Amino acid sequence: MFRASLPRGSRQAIPLALATLALALVATPRPAAPQLTAQIPDEIWETFRWRSIGPVNMGGRVTDVEGLPSPSKTFYVAAAAGGIWKTTNNGITFRSIFNDPRVASMGDIAIAPSAPSQIWAGTGEEDSRNSISPGGGIFKSTDGGDSWEFKGLRETQVIGRVVVHPLDPDIVFVAALGHIWGSNPERGLYRTTDGGDSWELVKFISDKAGFVDVAFRPDDPNTLFAASWERVRGPWFLNSGGPGSALWKSSDGGNTWTEVTGNGFPTAMKGRIGISISESEPDVMYAMVEAEEEEAEAGEGDGVGEGAGAGEAAEGGEGGEAGEEAEAGQSQQASGGNGLYRSADGGDTWEKVNDANTRPFYYSQVRVDPRDPDRVYFSSTPVLFSNDGGRTTGSTTVNIHVDHHAMWIDPVDTDRIVVGNDGGVAITYDKGGNWRYLNTMALGQFYDISFNMEKPYRVCGGLQDNGTWCGPSRLSRGDISKYHWATISGGDGFVTAQDPEDPNLVWAESQGGNMRRLNLATRESTSLQRPTWEDGWRPLQDSITLALEAGAAEDDPRIAAWREQATADSASHILRWNWNTPFFQSVHDRNNFYAAGNRVVKSTELGDKLKVISPDLSYADPEKIEVSTRTTGGITPDVTGAETHATITALAESPLVEGLLYAGTDDGRVWMSPDDGGEWTELTDRFEGVPAGTYVSRVEPSRHDARRVYVSFDGHRTNDFTPYVYVSDDGGSSFRSIATGLPTGAPDFVHVVREDPRNENLLFAGTDVGVYASMDRGATWRRFMESLPAVPVHDLRIHPRDRELVAGTHGRSIWIVDIAPLQDLTARVLADGAGAFEPAPAFQFGEEARGGESYGQAWFSRPTPGANGRISYYIGEEVAEAIAAEAEAAAEEERAEAEGGGEAGAQARTGQG
Repeated sequence: MFRASLPRGSRQAIPLALATLALALVATPRPAAPQLTAQIPDEIWETFRWRSIGPVNMGGRVTDVEGLPSPSKTFYVAAAAGGIWKTTNNGITFRSIFNDPRVASMGDIAIAPSAPSQIWAGTGEEDSRNSISPGGGIFKSTDGGDSWEFKGLRETQVIGRVVVHPLDPDIVFVAALGHIWGSNPERGLYRTTDGGDSWELVKFISDKAGFVDVAFRPDDPNTLFAASWERVRGPWFLNSGGPGSALWKSSDGGNTWTEVTGNGFPTAMKGRIGISISESEPDVMYAMVEAEEEEAEAGEGDGVGEGAGAGEAAEGGEGGEAGEEAEAGQSQQASGGNGLYRSADGGDTWEKVNDANTRPFYYSQVRVDPRDPDRVYFSSTPVLFSNDGGRTTGSTTVNIHVDHHAMWIDPVDTDRIVVGNDGGVAITYDKGGNWRYLNTMALGQFYDISFNMEKPYRVCGGLQDNGTWCGPSRLSRGDISKYHWATISGGDGFVTAQDPEDPNLVWAESQGGNMRRLNLATRESTSLQRPTWEDGWRPLQDSITLALEAGAAEDDPRIAAWREQATADSASHILRWNWNTPFFQSVHDRNNFYAAGNRVVKSTELGDKLKVISPDLSYADPEKIEVSTRTTGGITPDVTGAETHATITALAESPLVEGLLYAGTDDGRVWMSPDDGGEWTELTDRFEGVPAGTYVSRVEPSRHDARRVYVSFDGHRTNDFTPYVYVSDDGGSSFRSIATGLPTGAPDFVHVVREDPRNENLLFAGTDVGVYASMDRGATWRRFMESLPAVPVHDLRIHPRDRELVAGTHGRSIWIVDIAPLQDLTARVLADGAGAFEPAPAFQFGEEARGGESYGQAWFSRPTPGANGRISYYIGEEVAEAIAAEAEAAAEEERAEAEGGGEAGAQARTGQG
């Protein structure tokens, strides 16, 4: 039984036999050199190069798509956390064009109609799910995205829409939502009349309500409509809707605003609203509205006009199989509340035409065909469409990924449409009858990654709405492509684990702790059965039944005692599972498997027969649990498990001491068990400076000292973006902050901290904008991002044999960097001015998988180091100068040009395996 102690307050590596390795220095643990990170010259840091390995197959969440009218083939793609991409050939190839070092999250992009080289980027995703990242204001390009200039509004963090005046490119409106996780004044509807040099807040609602959409009337740019939205997220809830949500109209270019309400438009409490105005008939406009139900007045009709009959069913495209398969002709009953509303008189009066409005906080996009005011598209799980103004609908995105957030319709060729969803970007040339995916951009949003010990090693990881994927870290030759990746599990993917002995054995999960064990060779999949209340109730209930059958009376004291104990035992087995449930396979005994809901569970049979080994380690606030599991969402309930609260979010076992366990919760508690769950000691009050209730993002027990453990906290869910990283060197008795050198700003909260397995002074931290490294055990930190774009880094892993750091990013898929020089670079090497490091291994392995066709240019491929080994060494400035002088004096041209010559910095050379 556990107890809780509460606080008082495939082949073989081939060594490279080279004479130069006589100078090799093997790093050994020694006290951290003070300020060593800062002592390392910039030229050393600049020699490291991250490499992308994909995958691209599954795409990633896209927030906006905008294009230039035909005959142009140019359009732009804004990724949720992967910057902006541009194609000039209808999606055959893309290139990344927005790579600000402090911003990854995109909300909306806009092209100036009168100056198509002018592009605006409103940063910060507006689709307020639980894993979005903050933006960093508004940016402007005047050269088609080749370069960008920051134009302010940094603290808005989330921008829902940017629109540019149709005739004057200096007039721009920005619908700024503001912080998602709390109140702030920098939100509302902003306007510039000087190209972004200054901004005026033309409509402010409150510190809680911002704007999510705005649109010009095409024939009169002095007339605009805008939608305000009151919404907030917390660690255990989403609340979409409130008195600050409304539709607004201006007739004087945005100087004054009047609320649109009544005359068919909802008067009850509203939430998110999306707007679209017809270009061909500007009096026709649509609003996708989230609203509470209203009581029908006497004599009031149902608000539904005469729709198409069965013989007039809407079609997905202009023919074709996909169009015929669309769910066409479904008449959506309109009866107030959520739905699509239509106005035929410029917004004076409204008619509700259907009820189709699924998950409005996540979608709420509507578009009118530029040439047909009755052809309207609106986003839901699929994209729905109507040919009769919304009265009858069908699905126009058959057989492509669901969850749509973006759509652009070519105003010249309205058959050409580009959509963006949780699975990337797709294009149609027949109004949605048939689609082609354009997934050549690495936009994967990984939550967690793992590696195995194959040669080369395999990487697996779980992604937002795209399941779990596995692929190689390198190939013997050639480039990694999408054909080297495979999906092994569906849903939203999260944590994975890979058996160190059997490469075919992998654990994966979908949201809410639905864990399974997979055999990749046999394709067997076994669901891990989690403990339930019946596991605690059944044994005693069986005893009660046997006693009664043997003649015991109902009032027998034993019966009453057993029933009381059965109730208590069943309650102790009730588990809540986080959206991103932690689990791992023990490094001490491969049969031991641990996972955690609000309690820690353990299996000694590779995940089978999980047993509870801890009490509830959360605060178990009943009100927060009730909201997070039953009533979250706001006007439109959205109980998907994404907000499930009072759960364990970080779980780890010491790699040095079997059964020394650590756990951290989403409500800020930290625990340690020295005896495999028998007894638990709370450490929560030992982290000075961390606000109570702050989410524990990672626990990292040391690989060098059993008494050392690192803990990171993530406060962004309470509007606190401070980086929190702590270390204990005394077995958890005390902790001190080591985050002093990390930057502090909106994207700087910490997702993960890792200790290097070879060099105890080398640490890495993954934040919401990238990777940082410390060479002095956290005394100082440096940005470690050469060739890695700004991106949320949700997980980091260090391969002990290959000496590579692997980053699971939440927006740019997976990246790898060789860190062997950092592992062996010490103060002594720097002082000596030169040194060679122990080489990373070379490999012999079989032929890589290949596709079976020619691909042209619509193709993702990234080079890998191949099978070669790597020799790393350091040459200081003085030594480099001496080498160069000697070469010049001796006139030895061959020596001066020899590979590995006298260039200063950390160098790496490869040799054949």
